[in-house]
Amino acid sequence: MGFDARISWPSLDQARQALASGDGSGVKVAIIDSGIDVTHPMLAGLELADEVSVSCDGLSLRVEEDSGGDLFGHGTAVSSLFRKIAPGATIGSFRALDSSNQARNFVIAECVNQAISRGYQVINCSFGCRGLTRYVMDYKEWVDRAYLEGVHVVAACSNLDPSIREWPAFFPSVISVRGIDCPSHDFYYQSGQMVSFLARGEQVEVPWLGGGTKIETGSSYAAPLISGWIARILSALPDLNPASLKPLLAELAKSYSENEKNFEYFS
Repeated sequence: MGFDARISWPSLDQARQALASGDGSGVKVAIIDSGIDVTHPMLAGLELADEVSVSCDGLSLRVEEDSGGDLFGHGTAVSSLFRKIAPGATIGSFRALDSSNQARNFVIAECVNQAISRGYQVINCSFGCRGLTRYVMDYKEWVDRAYLEGVHVVAACSNLDPSIREWPAFFPSVISVRGIDCPSHDFYYQSGQMVSFLARGEQVEVPWLGGGTKIETGSSYAAPLISGWIARILSALPDLNPASLKPLLAELAKSYSENEKNFEYFS
């Protein structure tokens, strides 16, 4: 997609109207996760544009098409939450996480690069890597590629503490999200924080493996809500300058400082 200085920047009123009227139609969103079980009743009717699995056999990466569903349940949960906000969006599953919900950094990178190459405009990352700084560049390379090509990366922050450095959430170009106890139809913004967007991530009912449901808590479940709102905006404003999306989203969000007495962080 890339940046284009000729693309106009909408007014705040136009953006509000887009948020209200858009349904995600025409927008491709990649779920980088554990796969998606499209047979689950809560995902009835979902047809994936891509179903890709990336793994490592110890020597080289293996990229497979039509990879066969969800290995853990997490991706099914995330995609269901996204779909509630932006039902018209096109979803692609890029499986990086294994049956223990773990992934190697270079496997995640390949999933994201596959998604960008296939024309996805939004990348949902309901995961994070924290700790050793040597891993930072593994994430920075594909985050920078996404930024330069005008692709929006949405990432969940640490569930322990939003101030803990976690990648890709702590890159400034990423739209980073943490979960709070709030209405599912609202999202919030808090300035001056590396992780500045907030949405519902507390006690969320989600689909899981085997056709059942679970009650889950975590920033993982807040991130797809923000991805959904972004898809709504892009569907109504397809020529939106990519550089305007993050500041525009901040203006559209409710101020968290005005509501912090009503909602609490989870830990």
